[in-house]
Amino acid sequence: MTTQITTATPHGVRAVGQQLSKYGIVIALIAVVVLFSSLRPDTYPTLGNFGSVLQANSSIVLVSLGLMLPLITGHFDLSVATMAGFGGVLATGLMANGSVSHWSVAVLIVVLASAFVGLVNGVLVALFKLQSLVVTLGTQTILFGAILLYSKGQVIYDGIPAEFKALGQSRPGGVPLPFIYATVVALVIWFVLYFRPIGRRLYAIGGNEDAARLTGIRVERTVIGSFVFGAILAGLGGVVQVAQVGSAAPTNGSEFLMPAIAACFLGETSIRRGFYNVWGTFVAVFLVAAGTTGLFMLGADAWVQPVFNGVVLVGAVLAAKLGSGKANREKFLNYWRGLLRRRNAS
Repeated sequence: MTTQITTATPHGVRAVGQQLSKYGIVIALIAVVVLFSSLRPDTYPTLGNFGSVLQANSSIVLVSLGLMLPLITGHFDLSVATMAGFGGVLATGLMANGSVSHWSVAVLIVVLASAFVGLVNGVLVALFKLQSLVVTLGTQTILFGAILLYSKGQVIYDGIPAEFKALGQSRPGGVPLPFIYATVVALVIWFVLYFRPIGRRLYAIGGNEDAARLTGIRVERTVIGSFVFGAILAGLGGVVQVAQVGSAAPTNGSEFLMPAIAACFLGETSIRRGFYNVWGTFVAVFLVAAGTTGLFMLGADAWVQPVFNGVVLVGAVLAAKLGSGKANREKFLNYWRGLLRRRNAS
């Protein structure tokens, strides 16, 4: 009996450690909430504060998921944040100047414009084999110029329908509508990535593009699709942000890039380790938001947020690197163990 307990204990400890590692990001979020709730018990652990955090960061969730799709295939889209800003300014301008009869038409135009931008990025990267960082950096600059041209450098706030603002400001049952949008979108993407063939193709391309092509996957078309749908999500993220604040500024969306990058890389270290994944990214957005909100409540200055985001990003990349190294070592050891077993058996 003693021998069985002694033998089983390391396995049990290892299993617990694996679960803690797998859901480390969720544990970190709970720890951050508990920490700041104890430091600011009157203001932090309130429904109003939690609702504000969920509402304000739902747009970042959409932009982060839009960034995640090309990342899965091994490509980077630096233009997602500016795409969000452009989508918000375009939708607001169309409604404010009476160019559309209903706000839904403005949203549809944003979707089409975002898809076109994603298509251009995808074609240049997948078909012309240009570096995604360079291409999307150029797209980012062009989009920012388009924002300044369309908005004339001014904040647009007149003529926005009340029903459109309600889409971003309503809280049915105390839950912000933008958070519901983000959750539904995350569920759809999770289902597609995990249970549909297109999801396996995306991960296969990210793992080894040449091998994916040899298995019959249409690599170029799939990569283009990841850029298109990623841009659409980013554009919709900008629309949701405008609905929340009731106005569109030329700088809208510019603050989304670093949190989105940090969320994607931080999400890679948990839940489905070594892979960009929906729920890791989703939780990471609110982990960063919970941390920065708590720091501001403690009286931190404005410079703390970008520094905090940068530290989280570097830490996430380091953790992902160490995690992948450990995984590679385990694969290497398992390979040789299997080889030795086969030799001993023969």
